Amino acid sequence: MAETQAALRRLALLSAQNVSHAEVFAAVTKEIRHRFGSLTARMIRFESQGTATIVANEGTAGPHVRVGEEWTNFPEHGLTGTVWRTGRPARVDDYREIPGGEPYRAEGLVSAVAVPIFVSGSLWGLIAIGSGTGPLPTDAEERLSEFTDLTATAIATAQSRAELIASRARIVAAADEARARIERNLHDGAQQHLVTLGLQIATLAECPDLSASARCELQKVLSGLRTVLTELREIARGIHPAVLSDAGLGPALRSLASRSALPLRVRVDVPARLASPVEVGAYYVVAESLTNAIKHARATHAEVTATLANDVLCVSVADDGVGGAVGRVGSGLIGLQDRVEALGGRLLIDSPLGAGTRIHCEIPTAKRGDKPL
Repeated sequence: MAETQAALRRLALLSAQNVSHAEVFAAVTKEIRHRFGSLTARMIRFESQGTATIVANEGTAGPHVRVGEEWTNFPEHGLTGTVWRTGRPARVDDYREIPGGEPYRAEGLVSAVAVPIFVSGSLWGLIAIGSGTGPLPTDAEERLSEFTDLTATAIATAQSRAELIASRARIVAAADEARARIERNLHDGAQQHLVTLGLQIATLAECPDLSASARCELQKVLSGLRTVLTELREIARGIHPAVLSDAGLGPALRSLASRSALPLRVRVDVPARLASPVEVGAYYVVAESLTNAIKHARATHAEVTATLANDVLCVSVADDGVGGAVGRVGSGLIGLQDRVEALGGRLLIDSPLGAGTRIHCEIPTAKRGDKPL
């Protein structure tokens, strides 16, 4: 019992570490096989379309055992069919007596026991163990249920975490779309109207019938109009720069550097366009970090790097300012952390007092390999 509790604690700690559910499934089956001394241990998930998938396997295997692929041709009265049909534990004491049990006998199994996994009240799948010597103990189902309860909790937690991340991603995407729409409206509406007014005023200022004083006043109005237009363009770029949508992350970061009041060195090694949420997220990490470096860090120089390797975009912004940057509620850094985590990435802040600040983020550019829970 003590060893079982120790195994359950190890699994509980693992599931709390935000590792992939594939790692949790593999660890569960490994612990189960070790605890029961069984020939095999496997976990099977029931799919909504009426199929099943083997998600983890420890021990013996065969052509019919392919982790991550559809679990097919199982006997109607075997473990999978019985658990799926009844929602109750099932056992086979001798595969020689089960029609369709040949593949299991071929891998050396004589008997097996399975216990259902229920998540949020719904049948999710099962955990099974197999023996190569004879019928399993009569209490095997009860002992195995301790692991299914923990697995169900881990799955429910992972589902809640995935739903939260998806919800945050939808909120971030909606905000980005709104910003892009505002930028387009400013560019196609207000900016164009101001340009037209400027041309009209410039034409009027050249009219020969105007007095010198009137021409001077028109020139002042035209100068003010040009200033407003410049400020509006800067606002529009800050909302959602058109170059980011049109040309991608590299040109957008270089454009940001060309307008920066802080001397800046930029190195971008991203050979292809990335998904729009990834590019937008990385851009705002850089933009917000540079804003902080100018406004709060009193930096005199900064460096920006963006590289892509193994389907992960790494972006870093380092400055030589006063340091001491801390992500707290309501700060721009917390907003950046939320944005990056909504994309499945992570944001790291290294800002010792007096030694500058380095903000580094890693954003996956490919979808996770895990299948839905």
